[in-house]
Amino acid sequence: MVHLSENVRSALQKLIHNLSKQETTTGVGLIGSWSRGDASPQSDVDLLVVEKPGSMYERVERIVLNDLFIDLDYLPRKWVSLSLPPEIDQKLFETLVLYDRDWSLTNAKDWMHRTFHNPERMNIRCEMHLVDADIYVSRASSALARGDYYSACVFAGLGLEFSLKVVVEAGLLPFSTSRFVQVLEKATKKLDCSRFCDTFLGVSSLTSVSKDDAEQCLRLCNTIWDCGMAFLQEQEKMLSSLHHMAKSKLSYYGNQAFLNGMNARARGILDSGDYMESCHYIRRNLIDFLENITWATAFLEDIRLDSSMLFSYLKASKEFSPKLFEAAICAFDLQGLTTEKAEATVKLARETIFEVHRTKTELLQNCIENVS
Repeated sequence: MVHLSENVRSALQKLIHNLSKQETTTGVGLIGSWSRGDASPQSDVDLLVVEKPGSMYERVERIVLNDLFIDLDYLPRKWVSLSLPPEIDQKLFETLVLYDRDWSLTNAKDWMHRTFHNPERMNIRCEMHLVDADIYVSRASSALARGDYYSACVFAGLGLEFSLKVVVEAGLLPFSTSRFVQVLEKATKKLDCSRFCDTFLGVSSLTSVSKDDAEQCLRLCNTIWDCGMAFLQEQEKMLSSLHHMAKSKLSYYGNQAFLNGMNARARGILDSGDYMESCHYIRRNLIDFLENITWATAFLEDIRLDSSMLFSYLKASKEFSPKLFEAAICAFDLQGLTTEKAEATVKLARETIFEVHRTKTELLQNCIENVS
């Protein structure tokens, strides 16, 4: 922990001491930007907390300690000691173990360090990324066919982002929501496929982002959050009967600390002059927030929500004010969207995802040669 500031070190010592007293906690590791050594002053502190027996699912809780925003990423112990699902590979790979009651976290980290760049393991992760990409581009196509052009464009960009994680993997670079554009630019340049990055920026309406655009996006994010929180607070009792996974996500995104931390990080990126990165970071958080509150309203209204029709639902639901829908359209830069533009966006995303599918083996082969 020598690379940590005194404020971070002090907060972690206090928190780990408290966590270690809990019978259910078997391990704690520092992950994310602080463990990689690329944190900024506004970066959240991310901790991996292994629980025994733990639930069947991953859950995240945000707390504030010593004026730091700390995300506690809880994992069931069996994920670390038995199944090792690929979605936690990077977390284990970059973990700095801070507490380990039974050595399960240390053993998992050591195994991951031996296998993270193994061709078979990398291929498993890349297939996972491409499955996610196909799911989102399928949503985009469905939304397009049903006339929800806003959702079509947003999901097209998200699907393309997941597919381009294959390129990031092949570039041997770590994922980071707050540095995705930067990392993608570096990976595509390294692999001589900058066209993928250019396409992503175009599909995601990030190519010509200015400082004013980024400032407006941040303001709109706060407007959307305020509207969503008004709904959550009004329906708090009714939402208590939601599935525990849904409640956990709403608790995370509906926490004032979530908004404060996101504002601080987005502001730090914006003030550094990286306006594209700032907008991307804000929008990625907005998608998660909007999807979770729409699922909550669908539960209250007792309807089966079509996941591809996000913006149509935001517009039609009686639970939300028109202000939320209008702010979301502007935040994603979708004003004046035409049928032709939506069709072209989905087509370009679909074709690029197909190209990533087709070139995956070649990209990974280059990566394997570099590792060797």
